[in-house]
Formats: sequence, structure tokens, C-alpha cells
Amino acid sequence: MLYLLASIHEGWIYFSRVMNFFRTIILTTLGLSVAHASTGAYDNILNSEKLQLSRADHIIAEHMVNMVKFTEKGYINQEILTKVLNESEKSKNFAFFVPWLKSIQHISKINGTSDFITYCRQYTTRKETLPFERVLERLAGNYCRERTLESIGRDIDKTKTLSDEATLFIQENLKFFLTKKNKKNFAYFVQSQSDKPEILKKLSQEVTTYSVRHEIVPSQEVLQDILINEQITKLIQDKGFNPLQHQNVFYAEYGKLIELGYKAIDSKDANEKKIKDHYHFLKNYLELNQDHLPVGLCLTRMNDFAKSVFRNGYKDLSRDIFKFIVKKNNKEIQEDALFFYLWTYLSLNEFKDAQKLANQFNLIKKSTSIVDPRLKFWIAYIHEELNEKSDAIALYENIIVNHPLSYYGIMSTKKLQVLKPDSQFISFYTTNGAIAQAPVGLELKNLDDDHISSLIRLKAWSKIDNARFLKLELKRLNNHSMPALLVKYPTDKQQLVKSDLHLINAKIIQTSQNYLGTFRYLYEVLDKKEVLFNRSLLEVLYPKPYIEVLSKALKKDPLDPIVVLSLIRQESVFNPLARSPVGARGLMQLMPATARRLKRSVRDKHLVNPEINIELGTKYFKGLVKRYDGNLVYVLSAYNAGESRVERWKNLYFDTDATILKNIEAIPFLETRNYVKLIFRNIFFYKLLINEKQDVVDPRELNQIFDVKLGFNK
Repeated sequence: MLYLLASIHEGWIYFSRVMNFFRTIILTTLGLSVAHASTGAYDNILNSEKLQLSRADHIIAEHMVNMVKFTEKGYINQEILTKVLNESEKSKNFAFFVPWLKSIQHISKINGTSDFITYCRQYTTRKETLPFERVLERLAGNYCRERTLESIGRDIDKTKTLSDEATLFIQENLKFFLTKKNKKNFAYFVQSQSDKPEILKKLSQEVTTYSVRHEIVPSQEVLQDILINEQITKLIQDKGFNPLQHQNVFYAEYGKLIELGYKAIDSKDANEKKIKDHYHFLKNYLELNQDHLPVGLCLTRMNDFAKSVFRNGYKDLSRDIFKFIVKKNNKEIQEDALFFYLWTYLSLNEFKDAQKLANQFNLIKKSTSIVDPRLKFWIAYIHEELNEKSDAIALYENIIVNHPLSYYGIMSTKKLQVLKPDSQFISFYTTNGAIAQAPVGLELKNLDDDHISSLIRLKAWSKIDNARFLKLELKRLNNHSMPALLVKYPTDKQQLVKSDLHLINAKIIQTSQNYLGTFRYLYEVLDKKEVLFNRSLLEVLYPKPYIEVLSKALKKDPLDPIVVLSLIRQESVFNPLARSPVGARGLMQLMPATARRLKRSVRDKHLVNPEINIELGTKYFKGLVKRYDGNLVYVLSAYNAGESRVERWKNLYFDTDATILKNIEAIPFLETRNYVKLIFRNIFFYKLLINEKQDVVDPRELNQIFDVKLGFNK
């Protein structure tokens, strides 16, 4: 096992380095050129010598990740621990790990139970305030408790007694021993006392007292060895052995009922009465057992079932189901259910009825507080269709300001060009997208040593692609380093500085081609409205790696490389090693069978090569463009869901006389529907960045983004 041998530990480090080296080789050799995100106004900070990651610190980061893994498994190799400790003491950037490493070293050398108990007691009172340090403290505390329990077990084997000191320690730490992964080790400890009646009785009493007081049923592993009395029996009767497992049984049955509902829809003798009867049975099951079911998940699945009911022509029944879901007012599904309830009218151009429904649920008065831009957009669309021009304009403008990175924000600008050509919000994207906001007096000298060290570690965690440590470091930066810096600036400049700092964090992550980590971080802080919308943000969110490779592959073809770049961003997030659960590989997520159909000699391993992947991917994409006469809604849907499905959807859901907006919303698969919208959004922002002019405005036509025709006639 990895955690049992020091040699395997070194092998793991080597493997980690090889994987990162391999990724770098893929990106920089084989004649490829990879474009990095522009750093622009942040060059003075990002390229500073102080922020460079040394080879020594890179190695320490790798060692530290593996040291944490070893500690969590309870295996410590003294030679490796000493080596990592010595390395960390020499590096100012990893100095804060030193106290933790020394604690682990000290714990691993303790021999007596009393000494263990004394040392472990500090972890019940001492509380670190910084995120990373808090996790390290918890790891040390867990390791100490496990080692102490082992020592108590050895003492029992020698003396055949459980000391009062040991009993008190177990009592104080039962919260730890009876939860999560720790319960298995404690269960083994209890089991090992089965031949010592008095000790087992004492342990059983402690477990019972704690469990009853906190109303927590111990795991079945612990229960099978402790002595069961009336108190624990009553607790089990009241709570059940495993509430989650108990809930899973009811949810599994609910899932079977949902599947039977789909079968009723698809059956040859399907009729509305049969489906309606099944829905009522399903609804009654949910209401009778809602205390034993994950209600949010159940309503989500019922919501999907209602969509299928509608798509199969039973509009009245689907409306009954949506009405039931909406009345449950479950925040997990509420706005999605409201949208599709409205859609049962909107798709049929029944705008007055749609407005009546929106008023019924107070969506008109509270439209600006709606979270989902899709729901907000279609309420504006209702206003527009009913000639309530001012209400439609106000809502379209609201969407642009509050959801600028959404597909619906882009479509709202097109709507405004028709409804209010002089609206200042029409130029929102070109004005903000053309200007790279200069940092507000932000220089490296403003950052203290701790902040700089944190940024260097951020670069290290990104380089070795450790998502856990990356998240912890970002949390430490956002909760500690950034607030400490912001107080040095005037209040009116703090928002600008905070935005700059977030972008610097993101660009540091992106320097390692960790695009997924970069995007996740930025979307998280965007949701908190901590980043300003400007060109600097867009350049990080819409980088152009492989653009040279794409341009070369499409040199003699009219297909715009930006369209394929937008697809790659969505398919693989620019990771050439990406592999989907179904086996699609590489930048353009090609299935091996598809690749071999395009080129017989290609093998699975070749698909991680960006040049080969792009060559075959663009060949396949061009075939789809030809097949569907350039209609990108069809092309992208086929690329995501398959050509046979698109052929079926063309007959059932798509309407060549309807607007592109309606046709996209009609795509039955959620994943494909979002996929098409997001790629259109990507095309928009890439084109916006390329234009670099404030006077170039995206046209008013809904079926065109800048110079890219999307499909359909309107």
C-alpha cells in the first residue's frame, strides 16, 4: 500500500512530477505553441522575482502534500518527516508548516499513555483561526487521538484494566471516535475488549451515555460489540440504525416509481389517464413519506418527469405537476419549476396566460429579485410580446447589469437594440470589454511577506494540481491576507483593490494551465460580486491556448477557429489529458471509435496530443457543419448528444419558423441545452476581446453573434 512504504512514498512524488512534466511536454513540444493568458496591467506584480516559485519550494510542496496523506492514514516515516521538516525550516514560504510538522514528530515519538493524553488535551482547547492552519491542527489532533487509543489498547493488554485517566480521555473524545472514518478504528478497539467483561461494560456505558445525551445512534460496527441496555435500545427504536440508509430505502422506491412513470409515457398504449393516475400515486407517496425522503431531490426528479410529460403532448397534466411542485416552494427547484410552468404557455405563444401565471406567483412585481436570468429574461419577453415596452426594457437592462456573463445578458443587449436603440446598456459589453482596468495603486511592495508567501504557495499547489490545498490557500488569502491589505486603502477604493487581488490570484493559478481551477475560483467570487466586470476579468476567463494550432488546422477552411476554441473551452477546459466518464478524450473530447472512423491509424493514446485531437476534432466538426447546413444549434447539439438524437429532435421539438431563442429552449436535454447556450456565450466574449474596439457592437439579430451565423432565420 502507498502509505506503508517510504519507497512507495518517493515513487508517488516521482509519479506526480512525471504527470506534471508530461502535461508540460504535451503543451510545449511536438511543435505546438500554447498562448498564455495576457497579464497586462498586472505584469509588474506577476513577473516580479519575489513571486517566482523556486525548484526547492516546488519540491517542498510535493513533499507536504504526501506528508499530509501519510498523517491522515496514521503512518509516519521518521526519515521522511525529518527531511520535510528540515526543508520547511529553510523556506520562509513554508515556515507556517513547521509547528505542525514538529507536533507530528513529537506525537510519533511519545511512548506512554499519560504523555499522549496530556499532549492531546491541547487539541480540545487550542483553536487556530486561519483556514490552512486550522486544518493542520485538526490533522495533528486526529493523529494524536488515534495514537493515544492505540496506546490505551496496549496498556489494557498488559494490565487487563482501563485506568480512570484513559476512561476520561475516551469520554472527552467520543465525539471524534463515533463520527465519520474514525468510527471503524474505535469499533476495532471495542471489539478487542470483548474478552474483558468489566472493560467492555465500562466502554459500553460511556458510549451509551454519550449517544443518548446527543441523540446519536452509534455505528453498527460499534453496536455489535458493546453491551446493549434499555437506553440504547430506545434510542435505536426512535432514530433507526442509520437515518441516511433509512432515507435511501424510501428514495430508492421513489426512484422506481419515477422510472415507471417514464415507462407509462413511452408505452405503446400511453394515454393521459394512465399517466395521470401514476402521477397521483407518485404525489401521494411523496406526501405520505416526506419525513423519510430527500424532498429537494424528489421534487427535482418530479420536475424532470413533468417536462417529459409536456414534451409528449400532455400539457394540462404537466401544468398540474408543475403547480404541485411550485406550491412546495422548495428553494432547490423553485425557479426552474416556475420557468417550465411558464414555458408550457410561452412555447405555445400563449403570452396572456403566461403573464397571468407570472402574476399569480408574484413574479412580475418581484422580477428584479429573481436569481435565474433565464426566468427573468422570459418574463421580460412576455412584457415585450404584450407591448409593455417599458417593463421589458427595464428587465432586459437589469439582466445585463446583474448577469453580465450569462447567455441571457448577451441576448438582452440584442433585444434592447430593437426596443430602445439609445439605451446606454447596449454598449455595456463593448465599453467594459474594451477597457482593461488599471490596478488602483497596487504594487508588490504593498503586500506583506505573509501575503507574498501565500501567493507563492498558491502557485505551487496549482503547479502540482492539488485542488484541496489550492482551495485552502485561496481561503487563507481571502480571509486573512486580503483583508489585512484592504484596510490600508481608502474605503472608496477597497472594492477596486479587492477585484484586482482576486484577478491576481486567478492569474497565478492559470500560469500552470490550470484553467478549471481558475474558472472555478473566479465564478465563486463573481457570485459574491467581489470582482468587477472589465477586460482584465474577461481575458482570464477567456484565454486562447491552442489558437495557433486551430488556425493552422482550419487555414483553408471557412470555419471560424473561435467557434472551435469556444467548444474546446466547454468540452475540456483546455486540458489535453481530459477524459470523460464514457471515455471521450482530449481537448475536443473525441470518442476513440469516432477518431478511428476519421483516421484508421489513430490509437487512444494519440488523442491526448493536442495537434492530433484538433486535427480529427475539427474534421468531425466540419462534417457536422456540412450536414446541418451551418446551423450551429444543430451542430453543437449533435456534437454533445449525438446525430441520431438531433434528427429525432428536428421532427419533435425544433421549429424552423420559430426564433433561435425558442429552439434552444426546446432542446430536451438539460446538458445539451446549457452546452449550446454556453458555447454561444463563449463565442461572444472571444469575439468581443478580439475586436478591442468600443465602436463594434454585436448586431441586433438573435441568430448572429458578431460575424458568426448561429442558425435559423430569426
